[in-house]
Amino acid sequence: MVRRSVVLKLWLTIIGLVVIVLSILAVYLQQFFNSYVAEMQRRDLTSQAVLASDLLRNEPDQTLQNQFNKEWSSSHSHYYLFSSASHTAISLQHYIKSLSPDEISQLSTSPPLILSGVPAFLTNPDQQTNVFAISPIKNHGGRITAYLLITESKQFAGNPNYTIPALIVFAVILGTILTTGLAFVVSKNLSRPLLEMNQAAERLAKGQFDIRVRVVTLDEVGRLGKTFNHVAAELEQSMLALTQEKEQMAGVLNAMMDIVIATDRGGVATLLNPSAEQWLRRARTLSMREQETDAFGISDWPGELSKLQQNALNARKPINAELQWLGRDLSVTMTPLYEPDHVTELRGTLAVMRDITDEKRLDRLRKDFVANVSHELRTPLTLLQGYAEALMDNFGEDPLQQEELIHIIHDETLRMRRLVNELLDLAQLESGHFSMHMDTIDICSIVRRVAKKFHGAIQERGLQLHLDEAADELYVLGDADRLEQVLTNLVDNALRHTKTGSITLRTEASDHQAVVRVTDTGEGISEKDLPFVFERFYKADKARIRTGNTGGTGIGLAIVSSLIRAHHGEIGVQSALGMGTTITIIIPLVNDNSVE
Repeated sequence: MVRRSVVLKLWLTIIGLVVIVLSILAVYLQQFFNSYVAEMQRRDLTSQAVLASDLLRNEPDQTLQNQFNKEWSSSHSHYYLFSSASHTAISLQHYIKSLSPDEISQLSTSPPLILSGVPAFLTNPDQQTNVFAISPIKNHGGRITAYLLITESKQFAGNPNYTIPALIVFAVILGTILTTGLAFVVSKNLSRPLLEMNQAAERLAKGQFDIRVRVVTLDEVGRLGKTFNHVAAELEQSMLALTQEKEQMAGVLNAMMDIVIATDRGGVATLLNPSAEQWLRRARTLSMREQETDAFGISDWPGELSKLQQNALNARKPINAELQWLGRDLSVTMTPLYEPDHVTELRGTLAVMRDITDEKRLDRLRKDFVANVSHELRTPLTLLQGYAEALMDNFGEDPLQQEELIHIIHDETLRMRRLVNELLDLAQLESGHFSMHMDTIDICSIVRRVAKKFHGAIQERGLQLHLDEAADELYVLGDADRLEQVLTNLVDNALRHTKTGSITLRTEASDHQAVVRVTDTGEGISEKDLPFVFERFYKADKARIRTGNTGGTGIGLAIVSSLIRAHHGEIGVQSALGMGTTITIIIPLVNDNSVE
């Protein structure tokens, strides 16, 4: 209890100091008064002895003889007069001889002699005697005729030895009581701000950084309170800045699409952004391993990444590398981390991984695009050059042959123009500069118009055309010409790749969306080629020879996909080799109010 209370410590300390001081003072006062009383007794006895000796010395011998061996007593003093020849005087002379030389000299030269204690040479001395005086009585001839003995008891009148101790004890008790109250008040006032600062410090340790203490004095405690408030304010500002910085850092990490993983030297992840958590959960799911803990660690990493981490720790510098993980291409920067207080001591690594799969794919598409455009232009240019040279050399005299060459040159020229136009349209679509005139239109009417356009061509090929329309009109927000271009491209593809069977155009409404399906019974597309059918210049049949009207430019479906996305829609394909193909277009419907 005492060790935990500042108030009690101060209180007991002040009381202890005061009690010790008062006790020492009481002892010294008692000694002082004892010495004072003894000195006063000596002076009093000396005066009485001198006075009595003078009186007795002036008395006649007969009168003095009559007083021998007499005792006179007062309340606290006794007077004895002994003749020099009496038995008591002889005992007194023996007593005098036992005294010290100084005392004997004083008795002889300047009587009286004051001694302390009980005179033992008396037959029945008073035991209360504490001091006595001896004075020799000499006659006019200088011979000692008698001895005067004056004794004084302890209990003489007005002796302060009986009142002073009581007064000292009373003063000590009263001082202790007053000091107790004063010490409690002082210790309470001194400790109150300390206790408040202690409580404030405890709340500060719990995270309440807005706490402050009251400062009511300008002494050391008041300055301590001001310093505490200043420290609390600075700590609050520092924690606020740290919190803002932490939130900002967390926001940056959460917004990053890159994978950020910080680990300790043991490989246990200490910091993950959402992208990293998603990748690690996916890796853990694909690994099909039972995990002993939910914490992510180096065991969830690919082996190449673990080696890269070890290399960064050994080299003590950042390392850049590329690797494959979960079927994706990643660019990795592995940086070693050091302890804040020990710049040479490693504490882990920081890995920043960026998915570059799309970048590599786009780079590959760019290279393929240049190659495909070169290939697509080289073939018709070669034909144009060959047939033009043949005409220049007057190849064939038959006008029909010459006319056939001219028709081929014309067809290849149209094909080149169509290729260039489609490339321009695709570039404008992907750059967002393609102009479209959006309006509320009935997509069913566009489907009917396209079906009517291809009706003759489909019949010429010996195929059947089925039109399955929705019960109600389907209004969408779009460009009628561009949607007709989309459906024309899809039906043209279906016609070119269908030798027998039919082509079906179907419209329906589903979940506030207009759905258009173009289905054929043609060659179909293999499963491995399905993900790439909407890419530029991609051809499922690489060995196909473009002759007549069977060849395309290879970017028609890419234009179709871009146009549908421009209408905030979606496009998908379902197909299998020998089972035909179904391409589905989904465009949001407009509400009835907008139609009105």
